[in-house]
Amino acid sequence: MNLEEKCRTLLRLDKFDECKRLIEEEMARTPDSPIPQNLLGILEERRFEKEKAIRHYRASYSLDPTYTPALWNLQRLGTSDVTKKCAYTEKDCK
Repeated sequence: MNLEEKCRTLLRLDKFDECKRLIEEEMARTPDSPIPQNLLGILEERRFEKEKAIRHYRASYSLDPTYTPALWNLQRLGTSDVTKKCAYTEKDCK
């Protein structure tokens, strides 16, 4: 199971601390990857910290402007479209 799916599972179970620990470990291993920043955004969003979530989505996007989940999540929060779900992976952006 990849990091995105692990985080999806942990967040469904409200295991925020465990999820954050996994993300931070991955961030230390791959600091230039947009994935951990995007996942931190989702985590903060689940904690009802919208401004923090937006900062992480922006950081993810700035690391890789072609990383679709970060752009998806930024646009979704910007429009307050509650019908769209968080994008953990590219597959979620449909």
